[in-house]
Amino acid sequence: MFIHMETNNKAEAIKSWLANHRELETQATLSERFGKSRTFINLALNKRMVTRGAETLIDDLYEYLQRKYGI
Repeated sequence: MFIHMETNNKAEAIKSWLANHRELETQATLSERFGKSRTFINLALNKRMVTRGAETLIDDLYEYLQRKYGI
């Protein structure tokens, strides 16, 4: 779990959105776009890696998906 509850909520929202919109984005397409490994994205989304870098990634992913798709 991340220290900030807001980040935990964003991670859950991203996972839920990705599960329902696989034709638009996947963890693989997000890893290519953000230059991170799929493993790092998966660990961050599942709150297995809770470093500051993972928290920043979740915030960036959420902002990107919100801007592009309006989640």
